[in-house]
Amino acid sequence: MRIEAYFEVLQYVKGRPCPHRSIIAPNRLELGQKDLLTAFIKSTTSRPLLELREKLQIMTGRDKILFAPSCRAAIAFILSTWSQTEVVLPAYTCSVVKEAARIAKKNIIYVDAAKNGLNATSKEFEKEARPGRILIPTHIYGIPTDIEAICNLARIRNCLTIEDAAAAFGSRRKGRMLGTFGDVGVISFERSKRLPAFRGAAIIVNNEKVIDIEKLKSPGLVKIEYKLPVRESMFAAFYNLATSPWIYGHITLPYLLETYRRPAETEQQDILPEASRNPFYTRDFHSYQAALVLKMLERFDKIRARIKELVYIYEQTLKDSPLMTFIPPEYDRAGLLRYPIAFTASERSQILRKALAQGLFLETNYEQPLPERADWDQFPNARWAAQNVILLPLYARLSTERAKSLAKELVRL
Repeated sequence: MRIEAYFEVLQYVKGRPCPHRSIIAPNRLELGQKDLLTAFIKSTTSRPLLELREKLQIMTGRDKILFAPSCRAAIAFILSTWSQTEVVLPAYTCSVVKEAARIAKKNIIYVDAAKNGLNATSKEFEKEARPGRILIPTHIYGIPTDIEAICNLARIRNCLTIEDAAAAFGSRRKGRMLGTFGDVGVISFERSKRLPAFRGAAIIVNNEKVIDIEKLKSPGLVKIEYKLPVRESMFAAFYNLATSPWIYGHITLPYLLETYRRPAETEQQDILPEASRNPFYTRDFHSYQAALVLKMLERFDKIRARIKELVYIYEQTLKDSPLMTFIPPEYDRAGLLRYPIAFTASERSQILRKALAQGLFLETNYEQPLPERADWDQFPNARWAAQNVILLPLYARLSTERAKSLAKELVRL
């Protein structure tokens, strides 16, 4: 994924933009090299799809769990089963949700993010929750929105809800797993998520009265093939090597930064033909991918414990600093995917430039609001978030010492 923020920054940076000494990869897979091999063996000697479905049924307390090629495909498939024509999306979220709504041929209405927050809450959805619309609340970066209030609003207003818990696998709100509140919930197994199995998603059916299960099992939007993800497995092995600290600092990041010096290609306008050739829509969730998720679930408690520890370090180091955080008072620390911050006294481009000089590469994402550029002024909070948020890494192989060092250096910036 191209990062536009760094394209702007690197126009003013000459020579090698980032020394090696403090490089931390924004994301490393929870999937190890050994997992790739043992999961393949498991997929040929057992029934991992059935086993994973049963585990998810226990975790969610829901009987109907379906798998999809990806989270974006899951949303498109769900939307295609409903006759409603209008979908309400947060203006600040992943662009593939917008893509999914377009592929399902729905009209899109946007709501702003909450002031001083990143999620769209029930307050923002209230204006556009009109009868017959579909609401897609999101738990962005694993931060829970007030999903109970949004779902209650939807019931009162005769709306349907797809709960986008793509970034919040395993996270709980008041003891209940995210993804189990809306009429339908979706969780993701894509590479940037907590349990990455290349791509893939699970659909959690929470209200069987509003969805045709059989139709959802056989969506007609694209032709789906069941194929062993050989190329993706090889890429995952390469990704593990490329994000190991020495290689990442000396080879991977310098290469990435050179690509960021070049402007990104313009967004493709006609996305419907593309969906029919896009593996995120056409490649079914394979038993090998299910076996990979099962391997990671075996140590999921340990992963969550490390994430909770890292979040606590960020909280304690940043609490008396001028940096802005977006975490609500009560939340599942172990359920965060990234730790978002913002520098309120400086432009993000200045911070990114200073960080590079100090040997820090900082992750950014969702750098533009989803509405058309001409409409951005209608969504000031989403626009502010897109232009200011920086994401701190959270993954089990990040040491507590490096997390503490990263946070301290950010405070000094």
